[in-house]
Amino acid sequence: MSSYFPGGSGLGWQRSLDRIKRKLETLVASVWRVTLSRWFFVKRARNADVECATMRFVAANTSIPVPRVRFQFRWDDRTYIVMDRVRGRPLADIWRELPEAAKEIVVVRLAEYMKQLRSIPPPPGTSICSVLGGPVYCWRLNQWEPLTGPFRDEEHMNLQLRTLQPVDSCAEVVKTAHAKTHPLVFTHNDFVTRNIMAQEDGTITGIIDWECAGWFPAHWEYCKTMNWGNWHPQNREWYPWVHRFLPAYELEAEADRALLQQFFAPEFHAP
Repeated sequence: MSSYFPGGSGLGWQRSLDRIKRKLETLVASVWRVTLSRWFFVKRARNADVECATMRFVAANTSIPVPRVRFQFRWDDRTYIVMDRVRGRPLADIWRELPEAAKEIVVVRLAEYMKQLRSIPPPPGTSICSVLGGPVYCWRLNQWEPLTGPFRDEEHMNLQLRTLQPVDSCAEVVKTAHAKTHPLVFTHNDFVTRNIMAQEDGTITGIIDWECAGWFPAHWEYCKTMNWGNWHPQNREWYPWVHRFLPAYELEAEADRALLQQFFAPEFHAP
């Protein structure tokens, strides 16, 4: 019996379907570019339920400009979020060229946004977790399986950072820092210049990429911003401005650098 598909076999069927799929994807992409992409942005999401819930949570509880979520969908075993497109450019692309007056506008506004975010009271019994109460997405906490936690408390999270090693095996600064506890705050957890959209006059048009956000100890955003998120040399010009919008935790940041040197990032989950 002849077949419409080449070869008349299962392999031929698959190859033909793959070609049709590629052509369909190309067609959809072309139509998207010349029509809806002016108003909407589609993000392939690794943790879509949490990211959508987080953006809605932030929009409902602060005046921080976040993308408006329209809906999410699955295609070819991948999940995507459709959201309003944020105007402006990543701050990473324009920071060096901004005049000092515009930079001042940026950091003053970021300080206001961060204060709002950290002023949201955690629900009773909240652990270190996502806005939905489950795992958090953080490469610093687990480099191979970044969806990790939730953590019962700060001591549990510190154990993860030490890759399950006793604190006595670490530098003195780690021992001192890990003996402290900090209040729980809601934070972005990836607050770097590529996730801040702005215009050349210093107007912030949006804070994007909320997949890592959640309830964390108050020092954590500062540690990540200084030690993990801005590792590229071009971001070092950003360092002197960070303390203007984030409370500085120098001891904790130094301890985190010592842990990165000793263990780098964890590769498994603390039980």
